[in-house]
Amino acid sequence: MKLLHNVRSEASPTCESLNILMVFHSAPQPPPFNLSSTKRNLPFLLENLSRHKVSVLALGSRAEEQRFNESYGDKCEQVVFVDPKRPKLVRIIRHLLEFLRGRSQARAVFYHKKMQRALNELTAKHSFDLIHCTSVLMGFYDFPQETLVVGDTQNVEFDLAERISRSASEPLFKAFSRINAKWLKKDELANCKKFRSIIAPTWRDAAIWREFIPYLNISVIENGVDKEFFEFPKDVEKDPNGIVFVGLMDYYPNRHGAKYFIDKILPLIRAAKPDATFYVVGAKPTKEILAYSSDHITVTGFVDDVRPYVAKSKVFVIPLLMGGGIRGKALEAMAMQVPIVSTTIGIEGIKLVKDESVLIGESPEEFAREVIRLLEDAELRKRLSDNAYRTVVESYDWSDKGNELNEVYHDVFQLKRKKSRGR
Repeated sequence: MKLLHNVRSEASPTCESLNILMVFHSAPQPPPFNLSSTKRNLPFLLENLSRHKVSVLALGSRAEEQRFNESYGDKCEQVVFVDPKRPKLVRIIRHLLEFLRGRSQARAVFYHKKMQRALNELTAKHSFDLIHCTSVLMGFYDFPQETLVVGDTQNVEFDLAERISRSASEPLFKAFSRINAKWLKKDELANCKKFRSIIAPTWRDAAIWREFIPYLNISVIENGVDKEFFEFPKDVEKDPNGIVFVGLMDYYPNRHGAKYFIDKILPLIRAAKPDATFYVVGAKPTKEILAYSSDHITVTGFVDDVRPYVAKSKVFVIPLLMGGGIRGKALEAMAMQVPIVSTTIGIEGIKLVKDESVLIGESPEEFAREVIRLLEDAELRKRLSDNAYRTVVESYDWSDKGNELNEVYHDVFQLKRKKSRGR
């Protein structure tokens, strides 16, 4: 982990035990409920718990609160969940008001008065050394001025919105995405002023932040993977022509990618491999995705464990044409030693090398050709998966990421001390 523009001390000792408040924009959940962003947030919480005193404030339902407390509640100093659920009519009105005010939809999603009250109460009762927010969009909230605040990011949201607006095919959605990207950029950059330091998951994201907020400390901590969790039994019976895609299906880039694969790529594969089967594994599939279910396409919806589907497949595909941050699905496939065929965007920010640890297909024809190669070539599958596994072991261990996070905290306090001495 390197800071892009920060004055580093000659040595980076582990920051002494801190009293930290972690503020979550979505509930940190134990497996198998740790979907989407919580796959980054939960490991950071667990790493912090091994080093510091940690309190948790999270947007989450009562069921999510109960699951969290059963798994991690006794390890935290305080745990406060705020249920973000609103009546449908209220949600519609909130989104409409933001639109009419020329603001992004992010405030309607992220900001809740109950959350602000809970934050005020916690910071009034307890003296925190540092507040860690899991998204810079939590900058819609007001924090105590004397407390250092660090913001993590899953990606640059306005950059993702711009990518969606360029790639979306539906005219109305495309137009809305373009407008929302413009407003989201304004809101997101304004929120960044609330933070002393921002953490990006990729160097590409960090470069974007650096362009627009050069006055802030920007660090990079890539995602990790729980290698032990993904050391699934190797003797699982393989589907001879099984292909798998994993992702939360109400997330537009995943839904778009699955549709792109089924419409454009899978027919080309099945022309050469009529027995090819495709598994779409992920919660909240839309009606459009569910309609693809057939004798050779399985749409699972939510499953307790994605590993059996990944383990029995010969090829893991990431046919994404848009996205941001690091795709955790790629790290998981690498850890399970299932070879990957992806677009360049699908493995963005990950230390995979074309034709050595991953195959790349930018067009439907190229993507299909690379999938067929893997289905037919056992030696190629082994070489790619072995190289990818070596990479994930060497570069994506969560304990290393925890040390990097601790360095970010250390640097924030070092800068604070230097500023205090310079007064």
